[in-house]
Amino acid sequence: MRIAIFSDTFPPQTTNGVANVAYQSAKGLADRGHEVMVFTVSKDASRHNDSTRKNLSICYLPSLPALVYGNERLSFPIGFSFNRLRKFKPDIIHTHTPFSVGLEAVMCAKFFKVPLVGTHHTFYDHYLKHIGMNHDFGKKLSWKLTVSYYNRCDLILSPSQSLANAMVSKGLKKLTTVLKNSIDTKLFHPVKDNETKEKLKRYFGIEDRSVAYMGRLSYEKSIDQVIKAFPLMLEEMPSLKLMLIGDGPEKDKLKKLAEKLGVADNVIFTGFVYGETLARALQTNDVFITASKSENMPLSVLEAMSAGLPIVAAKENGLAEIVEENTNGFFARTDDPADIAQKTLAILSSPELLGKFSEGSRRLVMEYSEEKILTRLEDYYKELLK
Repeated sequence: MRIAIFSDTFPPQTTNGVANVAYQSAKGLADRGHEVMVFTVSKDASRHNDSTRKNLSICYLPSLPALVYGNERLSFPIGFSFNRLRKFKPDIIHTHTPFSVGLEAVMCAKFFKVPLVGTHHTFYDHYLKHIGMNHDFGKKLSWKLTVSYYNRCDLILSPSQSLANAMVSKGLKKLTTVLKNSIDTKLFHPVKDNETKEKLKRYFGIEDRSVAYMGRLSYEKSIDQVIKAFPLMLEEMPSLKLMLIGDGPEKDKLKKLAEKLGVADNVIFTGFVYGETLARALQTNDVFITASKSENMPLSVLEAMSAGLPIVAAKENGLAEIVEENTNGFFARTDDPADIAQKTLAILSSPELLGKFSEGSRRLVMEYSEEKILTRLEDYYKELLK
């Protein structure tokens, strides 16, 4: 098949969860022999084929900085991709974002008369604080625009049932199917021997036990709840470290919170890491914690599970679909630092639970392997083309 992928976010310009899912999909489909052309944005739109991978080309559309949100960029949906797409002759178009590049995908699908698949990745109404629209009208408008966009697609894919249900409740009419996010279970794997684990800990400056959060350091992730829980953990385990893997707009605020609570010396901010370094950072830790209420199907949690980490999470949205209580971790009460601390300490203090939950995480995450998810995606494409 000849597949055109459209996304407002794509590595290396952007490295969030949506960007990584779009990249993994493009890479995996190309490796399976499909011809894949990606359309996205970059600071330098003069680059027309930025890929060394066989069967994969990446085309950059002219864009400007999206001043209202971080380092994101916006293109203009006026047909910049038409000439490249006419020569490419796509069998199917797949859009990963409903913004400027996503609107270009809708235009192209209509113009070239090919099926349009849309993946809806997250609860956009949880991110409105970034653009000053975190109020009832803003949330209603966000859902209205999002549902209106995806009603133009022939098939909508959602990584979680909770998001699919929410879209239907907000007015989605088109066929919706759950397709989980995929991860590289070969890159993210458990460390079996203690010697390797100890080397990793020394590399990251950890003497004993450590717990981690990984992802965007932003308000909607409720990382402050994890930091507030940490002093309670230190009362029982004074040498414990908390590793915050990632970067984002709340980084300085979170550092100040750690200082205010007197735990700054035990909190490690790694900054943004990627690939092999990210895998090693996760493997260094003993438990993964997230208090986020906005997650749909977070790659961060799946990658932590793939690395064999037990999970302590808030039972919110997509997290309730990937963590199994007493199988690979515990659910903590939402916005309850004391409960987060109690559940985390229960795992850390029990070698039996650590072993059981580690094996449970790795076993559950195999349902998210790239091989399984790509096969299902191909099947959906073929069904549409019939």
